[in-house]
Amino acid sequence: MKVTLVFSDWRQIGIGPSIYNTELGFALSLGDLHSGTTFHGELTLPDNLDIEAEIQEAMKRDRAYPVFDIIAEVKPRKRRNHNERV
Repeated sequence: MKVTLVFSDWRQIGIGPSIYNTELGFALSLGDLHSGTTFHGELTLPDNLDIEAEIQEAMKRDRAYPVFDIIAEVKPRKRRNHNERV
């Protein structure tokens, strides 16, 4: 399924729902993952960025992980010919 991934937030295990407006959240957002960053694909990350390493490092160093909203692309409906029966 083709999707658009929209980066939403940084969170830290055991610290509540969001660390985006904290010093750590600000520092993490200086990288490729910040509010509004989008990727298009099939649930894969782009090869030209080191996103996986960035996520792994944040998890190891700070126990922080990114959160994405997934917006599926809706296929247009096939239009019926006016002579077709329902």
